[in-house]
Amino acid sequence: IKAVVSTQSTGVRTEKSLKNIFQRIALFRYDDAKAAVNQAFDSTSKQSGNSAFGSSVLGQLRPVVVNLIDKEREYVQSDLRKNKSQFIKNIASISHNITAGRNYVPNTVDRLKSDLRAIGSRDVSTGSQNDLTALVRTVAAELDIYVNARFTMLHDQIIAEFSKDAEAAVKTSFCRDSIRSLLTVRGMTECIRSDALSPLKSMLEYEMQVVEQLFSCSLALAQWDFVGSLLHLHNYHQTYKEFIEGYKGRERSLMGKKIIKDDEFPELYKWFYKLYELLLSKYTLYFSKTLLQDSSRKALRSSTTNIVDHRTKLIEFCKKTKAGTISLILNVAHLERPFMGHGCKLFSEQAHREIATRQSYTDKFEGVFHYGKDEMLDEDIKNEIAHLYWDVYHKNGKPNLYDSKRNRSYYLLLFDENIFLAVSYNTKKSEKDSEVVKFLDDFKNSMSLSKV
Repeated sequence: IKAVVSTQSTGVRTEKSLKNIFQRIALFRYDDAKAAVNQAFDSTSKQSGNSAFGSSVLGQLRPVVVNLIDKEREYVQSDLRKNKSQFIKNIASISHNITAGRNYVPNTVDRLKSDLRAIGSRDVSTGSQNDLTALVRTVAAELDIYVNARFTMLHDQIIAEFSKDAEAAVKTSFCRDSIRSLLTVRGMTECIRSDALSPLKSMLEYEMQVVEQLFSCSLALAQWDFVGSLLHLHNYHQTYKEFIEGYKGRERSLMGKKIIKDDEFPELYKWFYKLYELLLSKYTLYFSKTLLQDSSRKALRSSTTNIVDHRTKLIEFCKKTKAGTISLILNVAHLERPFMGHGCKLFSEQAHREIATRQSYTDKFEGVFHYGKDEMLDEDIKNEIAHLYWDVYHKNGKPNLYDSKRNRSYYLLLFDENIFLAVSYNTKKSEKDSEVVKFLDDFKNSMSLSKV
């Protein structure tokens, strides 16, 4: 009886020790986590009497937890903005070939999975060792789920792909596929029930919520959904605030007065916020007409001081290069629901039929931002732009045109799935004009999320 009680007590203490380690990982305190590993496993080994049982069960889990700490550090500290290639290299699919024999196995996600599955499939022995053995098996099995959900699916298949191909990232198909994949990740996360792993589960749930809100916002922007994109931006910001407050509270309770500063968060979390700011800047450009109806330009600028003001950039470029017009144009023919006006997205079968029966090709385009001599986009210019868009989008034509009859030059930039930028000059300009080409290239990089 004493042996059973002693082993059960060891199991309870081991679970608390493991939770303490994982709490430090969730607080990005990786050195502290490693120190906690040494303290917890050495202490538990002594309490189990240094028996073969204690060393075999916990001995298998100890190096796996250390490797997990290293992978956590590697993943969240990689700077997506400054070193994409290294990040992608780090989290790309790893070959199963082991090049240096048994004594050398690279610390990869595949190795973590393999080691965890070996521990999780361990046969439960009978007698006084059941409690601790069952705990180790449960933790190993659920850690395997966590590693697969967070590293393989969330990071490799979604975040890494997003950062690798900025133009694909703004497409509705990519966003939809990613959101569907997140449903799978959520289902996997629900299988993590051990109290010891609750800190890691909370971290994974936060990252899932963040990615889902940001990708849903990107999808809503491409579909010209004013309210939807606004709600996703708001939900992300609320989630971010709750995480920051909760994080600081957890760190205070665990580490005392030592509180991390916002600018000291890991690079991955800074990347989340950077993406939010960029989506917010796109939102204020796409729906600037609607936003300015309810507030002054000064008030709008003061409420978005930390984001890129694309609207002002376009106007300043137009003035600097003496462009005749610069316009942001929406292709309403591609929208899932009809265009009901700037800042609106209301379902209407009648509107669907109305758009579908429009005779003129140019009627399928709506100017959503325009700056130039005229308040509205001139029909002749709109017609030229529409046909240039057709050539570029459907025939892989050149994104520029010179109309000799009107002595007018046009430049076209496709940067979002349904939205493009058009610049016109009342003179002949070279298709390789360095000032224009550089601006359009920079604008595309920013709007297609490659700056994130």
